[in-house]
Formats: sequence, C-alpha cells, structure tokens
Amino acid sequence: MKNVKLFLVIVGVIGVGILGAYTKSIWPTQSDGDIVGMPTETIGKDQSIGGVATTNEAASAEPSAASDKTTSTTPSPSKTLAFEDVAPKQAEVKRSTTIEYEYRALRTSNDPLPQPVWSMSATRTQTAWDSSTGNGAIVAVIDSGFALAHEDLANQWHQNTNETGLTALGGRCWTGTPANKSTNNCDDDNNGYSDDWRGWDFVSVNNLPQAGEANPSGAGVAHGTEVAGLVGATGNNGVGTATLSWNNKIMPLQALSDDGSGFTSGIAAAVYYAVDNGAAVINMSLGGSSNDPTLAQAVRYAYDRNVVVVAAAGNCGTGMEQGCDPAKAGAMGYPALNPHVIAVGATTSSNNRAGFSSYGPGIDVSAPGSGTLISPLWSSSNQTSAYATSLYGTSFASPIVASYAGLIKSLRPSSSSDDITALINATAWKPSAMSGAPYSTTLGHGIIDAEAGLRVASSLNASTATPALLQTGGARSEHTFETNTSLSSGCEVIAGTYCTIWATNNSGYDRYLPYTQTNGSGQAGWSWASSWLGDGDWSLKARSGNTPSTTPYQLVNR
Repeated sequence: MKNVKLFLVIVGVIGVGILGAYTKSIWPTQSDGDIVGMPTETIGKDQSIGGVATTNEAASAEPSAASDKTTSTTPSPSKTLAFEDVAPKQAEVKRSTTIEYEYRALRTSNDPLPQPVWSMSATRTQTAWDSSTGNGAIVAVIDSGFALAHEDLANQWHQNTNETGLTALGGRCWTGTPANKSTNNCDDDNNGYSDDWRGWDFVSVNNLPQAGEANPSGAGVAHGTEVAGLVGATGNNGVGTATLSWNNKIMPLQALSDDGSGFTSGIAAAVYYAVDNGAAVINMSLGGSSNDPTLAQAVRYAYDRNVVVVAAAGNCGTGMEQGCDPAKAGAMGYPALNPHVIAVGATTSSNNRAGFSSYGPGIDVSAPGSGTLISPLWSSSNQTSAYATSLYGTSFASPIVASYAGLIKSLRPSSSSDDITALINATAWKPSAMSGAPYSTTLGHGIIDAEAGLRVASSLNASTATPALLQTGGARSEHTFETNTSLSSGCEVIAGTYCTIWATNNSGYDRYLPYTQTNGSGQAGWSWASSWLGDGDWSLKARSGNTPSTTPYQLVNR
C-alpha cells in the first residue's frame, strides 16, 4: 500500500488510521494580552502545527492574507533584558528580632534574551531555578527539521555514543581498519539505524534531521528549531535565551517535512526510536483529528516504559481557524487526546486561555503559548544568531511543559510516567478564570508551577511509603454522586509527606486534586464539587510520588 500523506484531517485507508500534522500561523490583534482576531495562513495543505514566529511589530499588524513571514531578532546590548535587584526605599532597616532567617539571591541566567517576565512569572521559572536547572534528561522532539548548528542548540543535541568514535577490532562493524562510526554506513549498535549518532530523519533518506534541506522556504521549516529551543536552549551561556531546563539533552527526530506534513509511519517510528534509545520525555507539537491506532499503540509503548509523552492540544479554539470544523469549537486533536499523554493548552500574558487554544475534558495543563516567547530560529543565511521573538500556538506551550518534565526527571530519574504527570498536574496553579476549581475544561489543572513541582518532587524523594485513601464521597452516598454536589476525600501517609487524589475514567482522562502536605498525623483532606470530575464513572486512588494506594475507590455519577 502506498503511503498516504496527511495533514490535519486524517484519512482512513483500508482501515489504517493516519496521523495529520499541522502548523498554524496566527496573526493576532491584541487587546490586554488576549487574542481577539485571528486570520490564519495555511502551512500544511489543510492546517498548521501550532504557530510561527513574527516580530513584535508584525504581531500587532494586520498582514495580507497571502503573507507567510518568519522573522527574527539578533541579540544586541541595546535589547538586553535583565533581572535586577530592587534597592530598598529606606537606607536602613531596623533589626527588630533576634531570629535571623537566611536569604539568598534568586538565580538568573546570563542569557541576553530571557523569556519575557510574564511567562517566567506565570510558570514560576526563576524560583524553580533556585532548586534545579536540570542535569541532562533526554527529551525527544518529534517535529520538522532542526538548525543543528545553531549557537544556542549545538551543544544540546543528544548524541548516541555507540555511533561515535572509531570502530575497533572485534566490533560489529570492523572491516580491518578503524572507521568513523558516525559515517561508516553501518549499524554499529545494532538498533536498526546506521550512523544515527545525532537523532534521525524519518522523512528523507539523508539520515540528518537538518531544517531546510528539502525545501528551505517551507512554511514549517523553522518549527522544529523553535520547539527544540523551548525544550532546551543552552542556559546561562551568555548567548540567546534560556528555558525551564538549562541542561536537557534534545534528541532531534524529524518526522515532519519542511512543509510541516508527515506520515503515521514516520511519527510512530520516531516514538519507538525515542523510547528504545533512552529518551525520558517525548514532545509532539503536532496533531490530527482522528484517533490513529498505530500512533496510539506507540504512545502506549512509551507509557509502559515510563517515558513521559507531552503533546499540543491543538489550535481550534474558535473552530474558525484554518483546517478546523466551525461546528466543533475547541476540538482537540490526537495524540493529545490519547490516554497517557499530557495535553497542553496555551495561555496569554493575562493568564487566560489563548483564543486559538483547543480545550475540552481532555486538556491536562496549560502554559504560555501566545506572545513574546523567545526561541532559536532556523535561518537559511544565519544559523547562529537568529531568534524568534513572538510565537503563537499550542505548539509552543507544549515544549515548555516538556522542558519542565525533563527538569523533574533530573530530580526523580527513576520516577514513573504517572508520577511525573501527577507532579505536573497536581502542582499547577489556578488562575482567576478557574474560580478556585481544581480543574476546568478550558485550562485543565491550571498553569504549570515549576517551583511547586520541584519542591514537591524533592520532598517525595525522601519517601516511598504507600498512601491510604480515606473516606471519599458525599453526605448522601459514598460511592455515587450527582452533578454539583459537595464531596470530600482524604489521604493518609507518613507525616509531612505530600499526597494527592488521582481520579481516572474509561475515557482515559486523569484528574488530580492539588498535592498537599500531610499534617502531624499523616493525613490530608480535600473538599470539592463533583463538577470537578464531570460525567462518567471514576476510579479514585491516593498518590504519593511513584506509589498509589492499593485499592481503587469507585465513584459513579448518578
């Protein structure tokens, strides 16, 4: 059977589900940080992946319908942003206590193009850096091509050491004389891929996932570079920008062409490759409208091996965006809707859902994805100093969460996928739009809080105790609930240990109550409205790090 090329709308061919990849170019008219007008441009045949870069000036203008721009900025002293200590208004502060508390300067990177203050504030980035900046977690980025030589990424690519150096006597590919493993056209490590010393190209036959080789002007050509930059641009190197983890190692896997389109076979193969070759986290800023069983099986393969999968929720927030169904506003795509995937929505500088961001009961968490995010940018003329200054799309919220997942993995390298998912979702903070609810179908569990996530993760390293789920239910019944009734849950574990309540249903949705530290008796309790769960029958457990309670508690919506 011939391969069938796909875009947003998935076409079934003799029962085979095929994944569509999409990239969105959104030109906003901004009002108080929110998107109010969103003419779009096609990048793939039908829909785009999730956003392209524009300058700040272009982002506030109304371009012609035919325009398709990716512009950049180069670091310069006049545009350097920095965080400075604020001097106290009074020259002296009278000491009025005999107890001294230790204070220390907040850690900042020396990169001249830091992420905007609103984004760092929303994700609690700077305070998280006081705890950790990462230590080399491998994050696979399955996307279009990458600017492999970019100054802010060149040292961040994960290298397969079994395919570097010289062949040796007795080795699999020894031919009588030493040869360079990265170019000897031999599968030195017997993993099924020859010379895969730095990722793999699943689109063409050159085995080098380099942006722009097939089509330097392709509308999706910069996408993989921008996504990779938000996963792990080199931090604190005095160049360019930094993201949540300064030290993630990026595995570049090209499964989308320079035009932003791909095949099920390439994307699924990239997932298997990532898992089998050491990735701790996978980011997919791509999607399609139908459940592709081949990709779903690959995602399950990753989950079963404790590899965290993060995906963009999609860009059909109004339904009127290019390639979306006007009758299905907010429709999310796959693989974001697959079970065991952290589905990420995009927020604005006012901490609201971006107008284009897809939403629904499958959304897990949100992150900045609309505005002046900064990332390395592919440039045909200059791969060493180009940076995107405005990025719009869930494509760019997703790698921020993937970077965060890598950061947590640095602290908890043996943790399960469920553990990382719980840490991300159950420590998210609730913006005012959520009205205090632990979950909403527009923002998921809220906006990621890296400081809280690392704090809880570090604390959980000290405990492997199994929590017990205490009484759950309402005044009328313990195992059934009605819409908008008041319910409560409890957890018991070692005193001072963090605990959350984890609910799952048959649709593959996960819900978490906020991670809470147990009291001196080892107990924590939550009161919540049943609307937090929504329709369906739910199975509840207490979770404390890698360990859930043993017996699930069934809660049925009557």
